[in-house]
Amino acid sequence: MEDRLKVRLDLWQLEIFCAVAELKSFSRAAEALFVSQPTVTSHISALEKRLGVKLFDRTTRKVTLTPAGKLLYHHAKVLLAAHEAAMQELSRFQGGLMGRLVFGASTIPAHYLLPPLMAKFCREFPETQLLMRIGSSGEVLESVLNGESEMGVIGFRPDDPQIQAIPLWNDEVVLIVPSGHEWARRGFVAISDLLYQPIVFREEGSGTRKAFEQFLSQHNLSPRKLKIIAEVGSTEAVKQFVAAGGGVGFVSVRAVDCEAERERLKIVRFQEGRITRQFFAIIPTDRTTSPLCDAFVRFLKEQV
Repeated sequence: MEDRLKVRLDLWQLEIFCAVAELKSFSRAAEALFVSQPTVTSHISALEKRLGVKLFDRTTRKVTLTPAGKLLYHHAKVLLAAHEAAMQELSRFQGGLMGRLVFGASTIPAHYLLPPLMAKFCREFPETQLLMRIGSSGEVLESVLNGESEMGVIGFRPDDPQIQAIPLWNDEVVLIVPSGHEWARRGFVAISDLLYQPIVFREEGSGTRKAFEQFLSQHNLSPRKLKIIAEVGSTEAVKQFVAAGGGVGFVSVRAVDCEAERERLKIVRFQEGRITRQFFAIIPTDRTTSPLCDAFVRFLKEQV
């Protein structure tokens, strides 16, 4: 027992361990960390030997955490976050902001809003590194709650006491149809007209889908009454599906400016009103965020 208590954890090994746990792959972890796969395997083996427990169950198809691995993952995230925060705090004595920020973003902010702002932020603070993980709004929210991401940017305000939501940009969700569709020249349709159209939906957890379903509910129309022929996991997939003539769909107006100009897709709105929403920066209320996270959130608010 005394020998076990004397074990000292190596932060680099913990970072490798967390990468494997989150990516569920030794090869993908190696790519993400810019090291070789044998290096990842060697460090994990050394960590397991040092701790005297098996951390992963490995098959040819997947890598999953053992119960001991799950316990270590929880504590490793806390240790790595504390280390990052300490380094960022110390960087203040050198007169600059330093460190790495892992954050999540839903598809519209990730593809159409954040990249130029990230570039501007990194120019202003060249000693920082921004790692953006893209997913649905629901997936990003979950990653912030479980500590995989320090903060996030999503398309709805979470109803969760563990999350603080900071308003950012306004947005509009629009109906899109292919250029040859019967609605393409009308501009406006009644919401009841949707009952007779094949529709492609975003997946559960999407902020776009949530905004559309709320709009339907406000007008006493259940999504179950619609003819939903497909669900897809990205805005780009919705646009390609609609452009190919597969049906009509709903996306952020920010995602169709170029396509509308090229006559591939047409924007149609409802006679009953517009579907509006807001994007939010989300941070946990039960954890202290790093100086870099605080600076990035302030920067986003300033850009709005």
